[in-house]
Amino acid sequence: MRKSFIGVYNPSIILTYLGVFSSCTGIALLMHQGLERMPYVMILFVLSACCDMFDGVVARKCKRTEQEKAFGVQLDSLADTVSFVAFPTFIMLKLAGLHLATMLIAFFYMFTGIMRLGWFNVTTQESPGVFHGLPVTYTALIYPVLYLILFYLNISNMGIWFSGASLILSLLFVVNFKMKKPSLKVLLGFATVAVLAIVLLFRLG
Repeated sequence: MRKSFIGVYNPSIILTYLGVFSSCTGIALLMHQGLERMPYVMILFVLSACCDMFDGVVARKCKRTEQEKAFGVQLDSLADTVSFVAFPTFIMLKLAGLHLATMLIAFFYMFTGIMRLGWFNVTTQESPGVFHGLPVTYTALIYPVLYLILFYLNISNMGIWFSGASLILSLLFVVNFKMKKPSLKVLLGFATVAVLAIVLLFRLG
């Protein structure tokens, strides 16, 4: 039977869609409110990461066809491009300002980010238990923690630090080292850090 609409709409990819929604909301808030709402922007960034961390867990609990599984893999990378490549680029540029150096760093970050995601898509079956290079998702925990550290140390010029962090992360995306994929216990540990970060960020807002 021909489907009325293309795509997949079952619960297996609900967290992926929620993660994109959170990221887009954060970008909109960043564009219209700017630095005044940065703690809330960071909260939305963390929520995007939480959705990404557990979307695979939810998906594996659902009964899916092979086509739905393949769709989920592609959708996840496309969502990551929005949440962990575009979104952090907006954050860095907002904090650091539009200058030649920051624009070059932003381009390099986006280039290596999509390169890493594309490479993961074509090699994931070769090394199912490991990541090659740093997953772009980790940015959504590194950025908020860095923001909290700089805030509590009363360091005003955050743009320099975020530019440097973005440059380092860009390199880690494409350096060919192996990382074991996190277990459920590790994911729960990340989730605990995320909750603590959200609480602290909410207090700043």
